[in-house]
Amino acid sequence: MPLPEDVARAIEAFGAEFPALLREPEGLTREAVDFEALRPLVEWVRSELDAGPGFAAVALGSLGLAYARLAFGLIGVMLAPPIDRYGFHYAVADTGQSYEEKAIPISMTRASTGLHTDSSARDCVPGTVALLCERPSSDGGESLIADAFSACRWIRDNRPEVDEILQRSFVRKIVTPGLDKGLDSLRRNRFPIVRWGPEFEFRYMRYWIVEGQKELGQPLSTAELGAFDLLDETLMRPEFLTTFRLEAGDMLFVNNTHLAHGRTAYGEVPAGGRLLWRMWLDERAAGGVGYKPERTGLSWAP
Repeated sequence: MPLPEDVARAIEAFGAEFPALLREPEGLTREAVDFEALRPLVEWVRSELDAGPGFAAVALGSLGLAYARLAFGLIGVMLAPPIDRYGFHYAVADTGQSYEEKAIPISMTRASTGLHTDSSARDCVPGTVALLCERPSSDGGESLIADAFSACRWIRDNRPEVDEILQRSFVRKIVTPGLDKGLDSLRRNRFPIVRWGPEFEFRYMRYWIVEGQKELGQPLSTAELGAFDLLDETLMRPEFLTTFRLEAGDMLFVNNTHLAHGRTAYGEVPAGGRLLWRMWLDERAAGGVGYKPERTGLSWAP
């Protein structure tokens, strides 16, 4: 959805009134923001996350960079309280490092992320992942979204033995900066990939599960690796997957417990490097994202 011109002008007026928020949008708080002009757009995003395809895209059009970040922050805090584990706005950019050599988030590299959900920490479950594209790559970096609910339902109906494995608890390697990474913490960082009730929840980061189980001295079995292979293949099936490209000024909001998302690897980058900004939103604190099982597949409307 393109940002309506009257809303863009209202955001510019808001920024002119509160210039400090243009420099530091993390000063926005849910309690302090009641931006009437944005309410229809925020409600549309919420309806797409809740009863629509599970994701929503907004093109900010002519808004300048600072105002785009401000709009991103405003919409985010109006949707749900931000989770500040990585800060209010987290820069998704290549740092020149390798996640295979150092325990860092894959988002800090140019590598393909694979389809996944954000957060490998048991006690941190972002209901919504929000992204703002500031500088896209010119070679790769396409966005992927998969309907994990429908893919897992297909596995449950057709391969129940794999569904049983996906409901087992697996540890995840601890990669969040500042958290204790000892064995006791690793043992506690255990939870299922799929929960069917009382509400469906999907949490999957294959690489960190494999590495975490290995670090614990309990490497995945052949059957478990095979189950992960089938899950990866099913998520990539055309009926469950959509692919698109974020351009400068595009925002994306994704249901992080019912969809999987990812990006392809990228090579050539613009001056300053490929850059997206990310927010994690605590939808449960805002009343929850209620996934509707009757939803029929994904759709993409630029």
